[in-house]
Amino acid sequence: MAAHKLRILIMAVSFILVMAAWIAISGEAYGGTLYQYIDKDGSTVITDTPPEGVKAKPLMTLPDITEEQKAESEKERETKIQKYREADVKSQEKEEKIRAAREELDKAKSDEQLYRSNMNQSANYSQRFHWRTLVDEQEKLIADLQKKLDDLESGP
Repeated sequence: MAAHKLRILIMAVSFILVMAAWIAISGEAYGGTLYQYIDKDGSTVITDTPPEGVKAKPLMTLPDITEEQKAESEKERETKIQKYREADVKSQEKEEKIRAAREELDKAKSDEQLYRSNMNQSANYSQRFHWRTLVDEQEKLIADLQKKLDDLESGP
C-alpha cells in the first residue's frame, strides 16, 4: 500500500515539475526566426541566434510585432487596469454604504427596544401613548432602513 502511494506521489511531483518547467520556459517571442542545428555532442539545439560556422536550418519565422502594436497593446493594458481600479473603488464605496446602513439600522432597532421598554414601564395613559407613538415611528424607520439595506446589497 505504501509503495503504491509513493509511486503516485512520485508521478504527481514529476508532473508538477514538468508543468513548472514548461511554464517557466514558455514566454513571449517577438519576431525573428528560430533555427535548429546539431551540436558537436549530437544534441539538437533550437535557438534564435545560431553560432558562427554552424549550419543551422531555419525552423519557423515568428511574426514581427511593430512598435505601434506594442504601444496599442500597452494602451489596452492600461485601459483594463484603469477599469479594474474604478470597479474596485465602486466596490469599496458600496461596501462603505452597506456598512453605514447596517449601523443605522442597528441604532434604530436599539432605539425601538428602548422606546418599547419605556412604554411598558409607563405609569399612565398619556406617557404610554407618547412612547407607543415613538415605537410606531421607529418601526416604520426600521422597515425603511431594512429596504434600503436590501436594495444596496442586491444592487450592482
